Amino acid sequence: MRRAVARGRVFPQRYSTDRRIGRLSLKAVALYPLMWVNTDDQGRLCGDPEEIKYAVCPNIDHITKTDIPSLLQELVDNDLILHYATSKTSAVQMLDWWEECKLQWAWPSEYPPPEGWQDHLRYKKSATEMATENWPPSQVSAQVSNDSVSGERSGEDTKISPLTTPSETEKENESERGRRRGRGNSPDNSGEKPPSPSPRDSPSEIEILQALTSSFKRRWGRVPAHAPETVILREPGAKESAQLRDLAKELSTAGSCPLDYTDQAFDEAVNAHKKHISYVRAILLDWLGIERVHPP
Repeated sequence: MRRAVARGRVFPQRYSTDRRIGRLSLKAVALYPLMWVNTDDQGRLCGDPEEIKYAVCPNIDHITKTDIPSLLQELVDNDLILHYATSKTSAVQMLDWWEECKLQWAWPSEYPPPEGWQDHLRYKKSATEMATENWPPSQVSAQVSNDSVSGERSGEDTKISPLTTPSETEKENESERGRRRGRGNSPDNSGEKPPSPSPRDSPSEIEILQALTSSFKRRWGRVPAHAPETVILREPGAKESAQLRDLAKELSTAGSCPLDYTDQAFDEAVNAHKKHISYVRAILLDWLGIERVHPP
C-alpha cells in the first residue's frame, strides 16, 4: 500500500535567505537539502547516521558517516529538524514540511510521528476507496519544539470515502473543484471566479498563445545535472503546438486569462507529475471558473 519516496521533491527556494541556514556549517548546509529531497510524504526519513550517509549522500566524500551525528545536532539546534527515537530506530522529522510542501497525495510514513505532531493523509486504499486524515493541510497542526515536545497525537480515525465519480463531481460547489482534483488553488486565492479584465487590458489570443508557449518551453524544459542553473528549453511538437493554439483560442473566447497564470499552471502540472496540456487546460479553466466542455 505504501508508496516509495515521491519523485520530483522540490527544495524550497526561500531557504536561500533563511537565517537558520546561514548559521549552519558548510557540511550541514550541504546535507540538509539532500535529506529534504529524500523524505517520505510526511517529511520523514530514517535518523540512523549510517543510513543517512548511504541513502542521502553516498558519493559525497567530505561528509563521512562520523560527521552525521554532529550535523544532525546542528540542524536540531537551528529548529530545522526533529531527531527522535522510535521503537525500532531513530527518525528525522522536517519541521517546516507542511508549511513548504503542497502535496496532492500524502501516504503514511513507515516511521511513527513525534509526539505532538499531526500527520496529514490522503491516499488510495483501493481502486474505489480513498483514505483521508486531517486533510487538507491548510496549516501545520502541531509545532514541535526541540527543547520540549508537548501535546498528544490526534485520535481522529482515518476516514474512508469512495472516490468521486464524474457525475458526482458536477454536483459539487464550483469553488471546491480545483482543490478536490488536487490542482491547487487559484493564484488569486479567493476561490471565486476572478473579475473579467477590461477590453483594453485583456490579453489577445496571440498574447495568450505566446505566454502558453513560453511557459511550456521553460517550465517543462530539462535541467542538466552538470549545470543546475541552466534550462534546456523543450520545444512543443506538432500535436502540442495545436493543443496550445486551441487552448489560447478557448481562453480568449471565454474572456481571456491573466498571463501570469500560465507559468503557475504549468508548475502545478509538474508538481502533479502530469506534463499534459490537457491537465494545464483543466487547471486554468478551474482557476477562471470556466465550465469545461468535453469533446464529443
